[in-house]
Amino acid sequence: MRILLPFWHGVRERCFYQDFHRGVAEALRELGHEPVQFPFTERGRLQRDEADVLYRLIETAKPDAVFDLACWGRGLSRIGVSFPNGLKGPLFDSFGIPYVGWLFDQPYNQAINLVVSARLYAGYPDLGHPEQVRIAFPGLKLAGEIFAPPAIRPANDRSAEHGPDERDIDVLYVGNLAHGALDRSWNVGAGREKPLAYDALFCDAVADAALDRPDRSLHLSLQSAIAELGPMPSGLDVGANLRVVENFLRHTFRRNAVTALADSGVSMRVVGGGWDRAGLPANVDIGSETDYEGFFRLAGRAKICLDASTYLDGANDRVFSYALNGAVCFTNAAGFLRRDFGGDDGMRFYSMSNPSDLGDRVRSLLARPDAMRESGVGARATVLAGHTWRRRAEDILDRIRA
Repeated sequence: MRILLPFWHGVRERCFYQDFHRGVAEALRELGHEPVQFPFTERGRLQRDEADVLYRLIETAKPDAVFDLACWGRGLSRIGVSFPNGLKGPLFDSFGIPYVGWLFDQPYNQAINLVVSARLYAGYPDLGHPEQVRIAFPGLKLAGEIFAPPAIRPANDRSAEHGPDERDIDVLYVGNLAHGALDRSWNVGAGREKPLAYDALFCDAVADAALDRPDRSLHLSLQSAIAELGPMPSGLDVGANLRVVENFLRHTFRRNAVTALADSGVSMRVVGGGWDRAGLPANVDIGSETDYEGFFRLAGRAKICLDASTYLDGANDRVFSYALNGAVCFTNAAGFLRRDFGGDDGMRFYSMSNPSDLGDRVRSLLARPDAMRESGVGARATVLAGHTWRRRAEDILDRIRA
């Protein structure tokens, strides 16, 4: 099969996007398929000359499917085609090409709803995302939904650069803290017309439901808020409202988990913007924001890594990369991951309802270096067996060929 891989070359250097693209392309080649790269300039839009090039590429390469990572190439799907017989239609539909919008974030952050395709498949990083999509975009029609969280490239294992007794970071956290997101600033939708403005009642209800039960999948808190409030206001942009609420929850969870562990006195390395203003104690070494390569190098130096997530029944790329590098990951995403890793096989699960429990558990594990190393070895084996890009590509191809 030939798989068209749109690539937005306007993205900043050395971020997750380039590495994910590389991983997917490598996986397709390993499986005997041909990835066909198509670079474009603007996220969500296409220049006229690019549209002409894409049309000719499709005519000659005849791709069997499109894999659009992060839906940043969605503008390609909106190209209209006119044929000599007078018929018109979207480009990919005109050639009968299925389109996979492969999401690596919450569905309202990566615009799956703006893709134009009669054969649109959504690849989700969380098992709860289909329900979120049905609430946020009730008119969206999908040909299929696939659970396909981000995966690992074995080449990103940096643990060999340090011997088992040479890891110099006891606990690592990587991620930015946006202080503005910690405020419930959704009363005014900046720059939006009134029908799309944030609805404070709706946003507060979703946020309160999630904070009241922070260990349940986010779509359940959303359903609970809707049940409490009744019908949503006419014209409400649900996706925009969920975007600002989830961003609030994302940074609240980060702050609460890092602060709780830091206050326990454990030696930590916290890397990312905003933490220098968080008032963390002296046992925390704060580093500035890093790129994706720097992230892997830090993971290879860490004994334990902390994850604070809103993908409570799924996974982000960090947890798998920590495991690849042999570090033990403490995460609050205890739905899918607990079932997949099981027991103490490289992952430890904590509750955002009681993050103060983290300190004692982390200290206990640090005091048992042999058990900690064994757990890290088990985590690495699990991700290499079941969480590679090859495995993800197989799952998606099996689904669209079914």
